Amino acid sequence: MAFVNKFEFAPAPWLPLQDREMLDTVLKYDFYEHQGDKFENPDFSYKIVYDVHNYFAADLFYRIKCSDVQDKKLVVILPSPENAVFISLADTLSKYQVSCRNVEVFFLYEYANEKGEVAPWQSPYSRSGQFMKYFYNRLDPAMRMPMSQIHFFTTENAATYSDEIAAMGGADVAYTAMSWSGGIGAIDAESFAAESMEEFMKMGSRVVTPMPELIAHDSLRGMFGCSGDIGNVPPCCATIGPKDLVAAKEHIGVQYLTACGGNPAQQKPMLKLALFGPLAPNNPGSLMRLLPGICYISEDVARPAVYSEDIPWLEGKLEEIRQKEAK
Repeated sequence: MAFVNKFEFAPAPWLPLQDREMLDTVLKYDFYEHQGDKFENPDFSYKIVYDVHNYFAADLFYRIKCSDVQDKKLVVILPSPENAVFISLADTLSKYQVSCRNVEVFFLYEYANEKGEVAPWQSPYSRSGQFMKYFYNRLDPAMRMPMSQIHFFTTENAATYSDEIAAMGGADVAYTAMSWSGGIGAIDAESFAAESMEEFMKMGSRVVTPMPELIAHDSLRGMFGCSGDIGNVPPCCATIGPKDLVAAKEHIGVQYLTACGGNPAQQKPMLKLALFGPLAPNNPGSLMRLLPGICYISEDVARPAVYSEDIPWLEGKLEEIRQKEAK
């Protein structure tokens, strides 16, 4: 019996990217080798760092400090829950008495139920509620922005949330993270299906039913006990649209998600496709390459996939078998 190192299969049929050759090629890219490469927008780059949380918190602290000193409005789009960042930021702002009075906060996305009803921030299922608990409530009350400057998603404003951001002149900075489905937050290829990047980039906020991978991804959050409790993750989301990221003056990607208790990083393949795969609406993460800004990548996400170390071993074993059969 002859053994051959050959086993072919198509990607699962619901996945937006089906080109097996492209997938195999892109997923072999090494983040370290391509750091410093030029992208479609020369003002976009990525950087591998030890602690993405630290870069996120320091960047946002500096912007809030400038808005306070210069008495200038600062419009931000934030992912949530980013509780480690929220805690560090709130404590540092309080310690140095930096006021958030000029900060206008919008959110990347929020949970909704199957009826399209958006979770209020007071709900334990609310992503923006994590911001309120770990940032707003920890912040020195004298340093807080007025509640009217925290723009929550609601059932009523989900379709017009983009208009609210635009009314502020667009975001000064949008902080985002990629999902397991290859989207930016809840902006995935199914909910924002488009024929071209031009069409995709004009799409605004809405309530969506995300791809199953996002549900699985979010079930590993602390909100759900880092347990994989997929039945407890709300099935829909209210989300900003690609147009809101395009309109932002700067975009900061923060990619560091790992499984609870270990360092397998579920953002690794999706981020490779975003950075090195096709620039196309069915690869929504690729949008970041068109935007001015930077993507910070943790070492856990950047290091080569574990299974790559097995390839030489497997090929050697197969060659041993072939040689024995040839005798």
